Amino acid sequence: MRYRAFISYSHADARWARWLIRRLEGYKVPSHLVGTMGDHGVIGPTLGAFFRDREELTASGDLGATIRAALAESDALVLVCSPAAARSRWVNAEIETFRANRRGDRVLCFVVDGDPGSTDEAIGCFPAAMRTVDANGESIEPLAADARAHADGRESAFLKLVAGLLGVRYDMLAQREALRRQKRLLAVAAASLAGMAIALGLAATAYVARNDAQRRQAQAEDILGFMLGDLREKLTTVGRLELMRSVDDKATGYFATLDPRDLSDRALEEQARSLTGIGQVRLAEGNHAEAMAAFEEAHSRSSALQSRAPRDGQRLFDLAQAEYWIGNVAFEQGRHDDAGSWLRRYRDSAIRLAAMDPSNFDWQREIAYGHHNLAVLDDSLGRYASAEEAMRRKMALNRAWVIERPDDLDLRFEAADTASWLGSFALRQGRLRDAHAAQSEAVQGFRFNHAREPENARWKDLLGFALTLQAEIQAQLGRMDDVRRGVDTSCGIARELVALDPKNHKWQHALGQCHWWNARLAEPVPDEVAAHAIRAEGIFAAALAAEPKEMYTLRWLVRTRNVLARIALGQGDGARARRWLARTHKVLDPAWRDRPNEALRIVLAQLLVLDGEAEQLDGDPVAARAKWQQAHDLLGETATGQVMPFERLDPLVRTLHHLGRHAEAGPHRARLEAAGYVATTALPPLQTASAANATFPGTGAPAPPPATPAPSPL
Repeated sequence: MRYRAFISYSHADARWARWLIRRLEGYKVPSHLVGTMGDHGVIGPTLGAFFRDREELTASGDLGATIRAALAESDALVLVCSPAAARSRWVNAEIETFRANRRGDRVLCFVVDGDPGSTDEAIGCFPAAMRTVDANGESIEPLAADARAHADGRESAFLKLVAGLLGVRYDMLAQREALRRQKRLLAVAAASLAGMAIALGLAATAYVARNDAQRRQAQAEDILGFMLGDLREKLTTVGRLELMRSVDDKATGYFATLDPRDLSDRALEEQARSLTGIGQVRLAEGNHAEAMAAFEEAHSRSSALQSRAPRDGQRLFDLAQAEYWIGNVAFEQGRHDDAGSWLRRYRDSAIRLAAMDPSNFDWQREIAYGHHNLAVLDDSLGRYASAEEAMRRKMALNRAWVIERPDDLDLRFEAADTASWLGSFALRQGRLRDAHAAQSEAVQGFRFNHAREPENARWKDLLGFALTLQAEIQAQLGRMDDVRRGVDTSCGIARELVALDPKNHKWQHALGQCHWWNARLAEPVPDEVAAHAIRAEGIFAAALAAEPKEMYTLRWLVRTRNVLARIALGQGDGARARRWLARTHKVLDPAWRDRPNEALRIVLAQLLVLDGEAEQLDGDPVAARAKWQQAHDLLGETATGQVMPFERLDPLVRTLHHLGRHAEAGPHRARLEAAGYVATTALPPLQTASAANATFPGTGAPAPPPATPAPSPL
């Protein structure tokens, strides 16, 4: 006997399985679809027969012959997903047996409980046989109809499941179901009106009309929810997300006309989720204004829901997410005060959320994310001490969780990532040894994950990146042998990853950094330095062309072109140096105007110093001094009460040397020496008092040193 589908479920979910098979076997296919071709063949008037095993499997651990035969005779497998199903070896065995017949694409998921996005055994709802990972080691969540009340809801999820069984679009069934409901309701209304008194007629008509309008709205929003959810995901997969813009625009306009106070809880939940999805797409497109509008609408609905049920943790969670997204967009827009206000609200909501249910680990982790966001904000504003304080709060949580869950590699990743951030904050404050200790902890954490899952590309990538960050700190401490060992390992990882996927821009970027480091380690052999630098420049230029707004890539491209310009200056080739400098200004100047930040400030100042050296090589000391003065102004600019960032000190000392202001360089040199800083390219020599007091004839301005100035560092 052929079955339309085999219903696989844990017996803890028997009530759901009974309901589902009753609805499926009683479902009548809309007449306009009968006889047409679906994705799986000609569509009949009913769905046909379904198999549901009604007895526990034997204790032998083997699927019985009846079960195996039913699986072989079933066109599809319908999986009732819940934490109980995820833990059931029988459900897992049924999936594996069905897939063994090469029909893995006909497994349909129907979520009734748990968290689809979690792999935690306590709350995850997909059995092990359904969990797969992508090339980066990221878990791929199966597509599913989600019957939970705050997701698709039971009725919409049922129609999505039927659509999958028939091989038709969901909206074809949703529209027909809406008409069916309307006909039934009209019939009921007509029968009721026949027995009512005339005095109640108008009131009854108004009541029916109001309910009908609400039902029409719910049905329309079901379809809209599908288009903004499942359809968006499918279009994202095939790279055609631009087709969703008109849908998003219509949805945003429609939602804006509604007053949240007049909407049901379900309608508010659907709209908040849809608006959040729209906002995320707009943000990815770089359209901050439209993203903010969508997130603010989502927040108004989440806020209304939370006020209706203040003790509902899920609603507080949704509200917290809306607060985060608004803060994130404000941060992207450079509105730091607004960003701080919203991100603090998100952190405070996370603290309240965690207190509601200490056993809900996902809610506990929101606190760590709240501290992290505020740390990144403070870092961007040069408030390194407060950034470090917030990140240390996160690290305390991370370390405790790793002890509690030592086999959770994602938690170990978060702890290692937090250690890396602490290393960066210590570096910005000139605490090089503390920075090295923190970054070494990060490397150790990523090594652990890599050792556990040596084929996981994500852990390889993160380990390579951590090693290059560690090399930056080791170089400043003069530990060049350690730098070489770390760079050799990270370069081996980069080459392995690029061979795996040559089109991956991130992995290409890592290979570019390897060439940059090899150029730095090749000194003082100019030809070898140039060869590595040229390779790095080509990689970074291609990566920036692919992602023009990626500031990290831009910074590395500028650093590399500065190396090439410095090589040309060292060889006395001013024309070649100017060509590199001009190409660098072409990409850096617009970025600095549009979105200035500390990383770009450093490389722009170094570029201006090289501009001055090129002018000096061409015999124009006045133009050279003007360039060095621009570099000095850029490096010397700090907010009131802000300590000079440590990373500025080396280029600032060199700039002051060029300007002949040696006494001013003294305190900055002292900070570098106290930190144990070792310059890769030696700092300019200290000047004697007489040399320091010399001036340009007829100008009164301090004279530059008589010898060729020390070259700028890589």
